[in-house]
Amino acid sequence: MSTVRVHVSDLAVARVAARRARAVPGVATLLGDVTQTLLGLAATWLPRYPVPDELRTQGVVATVLGREAEFRVTVGVRLGTPCADLAARVQREVAEEVAAVTGLAARVRVTVAGIDLPA
Repeated sequence: MSTVRVHVSDLAVARVAARRARAVPGVATLLGDVTQTLLGLAATWLPRYPVPDELRTQGVVATVLGREAEFRVTVGVRLGTPCADLAARVQREVAEEVAAVTGLAARVRVTVAGIDLPA
């Protein structure tokens, strides 16, 4: 009998995590770090197909290490949302979703980097 090995890419798990994080009530947006911002600017000059919103990973950095994945999720919250509670919920829900979809254990670090103020 042969052994089948499956590797889930960093991008694939980042997409799962970003989609779930965006769906958490109180999350206004995902915010990219400096590297993601620079890569996003560079991508505007490169010809490519547009990425649908649900597949965008800005605000999430993922690294798959064997049977585990590490995430850095950077969010902007809606004004009036308790930041610590939201960060804990994002952490829990992203870890659960990644485990359900990919079978990987997830370690999630959440940073609240902005508050969305109404106009």
